[in-house]
Amino acid sequence: MEKKKRYLIFGLISLIVIVVIISFLIMKKNKNHMRNEEVYKVKKGEVLHSTEQTGIIKSQVGAIVKVGTRATGVITRLKYQVGDFVQKNALIAEIDDREKQAERRNLLAQLEEQKKDLEAKEAQYSYNKLNYEREMRLLEKEFTTKDNVDKAKREMDVAKAQVEASKAKIKEVTEKIGSLDVSLSYHKIYSPISGYVSQVTTQEGETVVAGLSAVNLITIIDPTKLEMWIYVDETDIGRVKKGMKVEYWVDAYRKKVFTGTISMIYPQPEIRDNIVYYLAIVKIDPKDTVFLKPEMTSHAKIIIEEKKDVLVVPNSAVRFEEGKNVVYLKAGNNTERRQVEIGIRDDRWTEIISGLKEGELITIPILKKNQPGPKK
Repeated sequence: MEKKKRYLIFGLISLIVIVVIISFLIMKKNKNHMRNEEVYKVKKGEVLHSTEQTGIIKSQVGAIVKVGTRATGVITRLKYQVGDFVQKNALIAEIDDREKQAERRNLLAQLEEQKKDLEAKEAQYSYNKLNYEREMRLLEKEFTTKDNVDKAKREMDVAKAQVEASKAKIKEVTEKIGSLDVSLSYHKIYSPISGYVSQVTTQEGETVVAGLSAVNLITIIDPTKLEMWIYVDETDIGRVKKGMKVEYWVDAYRKKVFTGTISMIYPQPEIRDNIVYYLAIVKIDPKDTVFLKPEMTSHAKIIIEEKKDVLVVPNSAVRFEEGKNVVYLKAGNNTERRQVEIGIRDDRWTEIISGLKEGELITIPILKKNQPGPKK
């Protein structure tokens, strides 16, 4: 009897131990399960569908100007050197113009002489005209002859012709002075744009000789006129359109994101390493040119489609099983598989078109680094 009682107690203890072990294993399994997954509440947010491409920062057309001169002579003044900033319309250089100035003074003297000559001839013309008119009145009263009238008319016509010839000479000299003033303007060189001097090809004291083309003196770059050339792969060019928003950054400022808009897509392709690319041009905001320099490599994200205030879930929540997109809905202590229809997705979020409602709970695998919530 005692022996049977001992067996009964031993069996009961063994049963309790087995139950404890099984419970421990179940709890451990559930704990591991909870450790590998987390619950996410479906919310509305923003999702961006984009394509990433490589770009290069370039100077716009007209941002680099080679300033030259059509004048010949010795450079008497050159104010700027490489690296100096030049304001638009600032005087850059002067070329010796003493010969031109002497020629101008000579023409001005001729002009004054011609003006005096014109005054004398106009006075003579006025006298001859009055004389002719007097002879005409006398002829009406038969106090003079027809020959005297004809003579007075010839003298008046000659005086008038001399006046016109003098006026023509004055006009000729005036035009020569105007032409000379244009030539003299070539001896003072002004900056057509604001920017930095990138190259100086001559120095003070050197002689420049103008030929068929203008002699280049300095080169000026406007740093505020930049654009980005995005090399879009031929497989993506069909989705890229004019007016699309672009986010980009450069290696020098990895944490700073710049924005712009595609203003043009060149139809002419470029082939590099047997890959066909098309150039998409983005004008750079002048305030961003403080950070950007020509020939910098950029990393561009072209926003193909942007949706706001839509249902989104983390990408890892959507699983492709048996040819369907599914998520696992949290139902108490259990999970329920549910098929969903998805829309666009970016590097973090997937749009849910149907199959879920805002506020429902789903399970997602726990990543090493938790993803932030969707943008509101």
